[in-house]
Amino acid sequence: MLIKKNRVWAVAALLGGVIGFSSCLKQSDPTPQRMNYTGAIINGAWLPSSLDIFNNGVKMNTSAAYKTAASAPFLDLPGIHTFSFRNLNGTGLDSVTQQFDSLKYYTVITYNDGNKKFVAQRIPEDFSSLSNAKVNFRFLNLSPNAGPVDLYINAKKVLDNQPFQINGAWNAADPFNNSVEYYVTLPGQTTPLVKGTSRVTAGSTQVSFQAGYAYTIYLAGAKDSTGDNKLQLYYLSHTSNY
Repeated sequence: MLIKKNRVWAVAALLGGVIGFSSCLKQSDPTPQRMNYTGAIINGAWLPSSLDIFNNGVKMNTSAAYKTAASAPFLDLPGIHTFSFRNLNGTGLDSVTQQFDSLKYYTVITYNDGNKKFVAQRIPEDFSSLSNAKVNFRFLNLSPNAGPVDLYINAKKVLDNQPFQINGAWNAADPFNNSVEYYVTLPGQTTPLVKGTSRVTAGSTQVSFQAGYAYTIYLAGAKDSTGDNKLQLYYLSHTSNY
């Protein structure tokens, strides 16, 4: 699997479901530096619709509140980290305290359970078996009430009847010649329930899924909402900066 080295995620601009984190790395003395781990946070929770994230007590989303369906990758030094999720008034929602090891990949996913409780969960990632020749993707249905959905990429159904789930199997698709659209429908239907949007161009539904990279496509938000926690479809690239 390909890994793009020139990552600029930590300073990414707020764009659609993408929000940049302030750098978690700090300058230190000239002793040999430990190798970083690569993390990502996907906010699949719809309640609250906006929150703040702290890494060992340091606020990560310094530019704006972290809204429903927002996601961002980042680099950080290994060790024990506590990721705390708080209401904008400072009230704690949930936290994850785990060891994060050098050169490893991790995703922290937030969601609301069946009782609307806010939950944060760390998922260790293993991309070693993914294809260099195909587009690697998984789909997470994090919506509390959308029900099962079918996923389409480039007008082709690639997954059907996907229920609520916070982790899923990796899939591989043949490379695409051009930018494509991705969307979900109700099972067996063809009309998009919601279209996915770009991380590069605001408002665009055209995206470039590249062979050799790993993408999480995720559905978040409530289908009966029209606010910040409305139903939204986005993707996160774990191994490149777009």
